[in-house]
Amino acid sequence: MMSDLSLFLGQLIRRPSEIRAIAPTASAAAREMARNVDPAMGAVAEIGAGTGTITRAILDRGLPPERLELYELNAAFCERLRQSFPGVTVHNRPAQDMVNVGRRGLDAVISGVPTLPMSDEMQHAIVGAALWMLKPGAPFVQITYGTQPPLSERVRADLGLVHTRSRRIWMNLPPARVYVFRQEGAAG
Repeated sequence: MMSDLSLFLGQLIRRPSEIRAIAPTASAAAREMARNVDPAMGAVAEIGAGTGTITRAILDRGLPPERLELYELNAAFCERLRQSFPGVTVHNRPAQDMVNVGRRGLDAVISGVPTLPMSDEMQHAIVGAALWMLKPGAPFVQITYGTQPPLSERVRADLGLVHTRSRRIWMNLPPARVYVFRQEGAAG
């Protein structure tokens, strides 16, 4: 089977509009993103699952595969995810479609979707869909490579989000930071 990096680079060349990162997420960043996952959680979604580095870190936390749903636009990545993670539900759909096909009452949404360069409207659509699916107070975890929060100030205010952030993760290309967003005043 082709390596994750080979698959990633091939898809980056063939379908650049679907791939917005320059390399797959490194294991150190993936572990930080999965830190909020607990094996007792009933359901977790990962959006922008890519080649599965974050998926692997989520499952390594002890979450049973049948409790994990993945959303990924790239069909070749979806095929790899299905082969690599039996029992995990893989949707070849955009993240904001989770409201049409996913499970409600999620305990966490883990996002590898590159939100920073997106318009406020697109950020709002993706995060709004995730919040609709999440239990009150449950975390929306987002990776970013920028120096600013990965969601605009307007989107954070509109959705009532507060956040914490990790230290910079230097063992990622490019260096990353992980933000955990929650709706202000929500239980959790």
